[in-house]
Amino acid sequence: MRLGFDIDGVIANFSLPLIERINKEYNVAVKESDIYCYDLNIVFGITKTEEATLVEDILINNLPLYDGAKETLEKLTREGHSIYLLTGRWGHLRDATVAWLKEKGVPYTELHLLDVGKKHQANIVPMDVIVEDSLTEALEWSNKVKNIFIYDHPWNKTLNLRGLIKRVYCWNEIYHEIQQLQTRQK
Repeated sequence: MRLGFDIDGVIANFSLPLIERINKEYNVAVKESDIYCYDLNIVFGITKTEEATLVEDILINNLPLYDGAKETLEKLTREGHSIYLLTGRWGHLRDATVAWLKEKGVPYTELHLLDVGKKHQANIVPMDVIVEDSLTEALEWSNKVKNIFIYDHPWNKTLNLRGLIKRVYCWNEIYHEIQQLQTRQK
């Protein structure tokens, strides 16, 4: 299967260093549950320029992986799946992103740095599954990909009335869902 994974918020734990930085810099006690939407400038009451600087500073640091991410991607690769990393990181961060992936030992078939807010418009091979943390991006992908998983975070809650996405809570669950899809396709 062709599996697409967002990096930040799915493979890399972006919120942990973000919260540490915000708490230290602004002398507050923010928790992940306080990040109620994807737009950090709205959540923290900062300008878009401040948001961009903050995000880039965090992205170029050594982000931690979510528990089970590397191991699950290794297992999926061994099983013959193609792993496509689809991220809204800016193009000038490609080298830093590749170096980080190598340092962390994250296996992948292809890396696609896509314009923020335009991931779904990417001209890439058709995907069987997309795992995303942005609700907006997940819903946009639903026009092109049948199986959309949203990695659970406070900023991506929805009633999901049309059932366009499947909420997942950890990498073990992602693996299990992919296995079930593969079994149904046989």
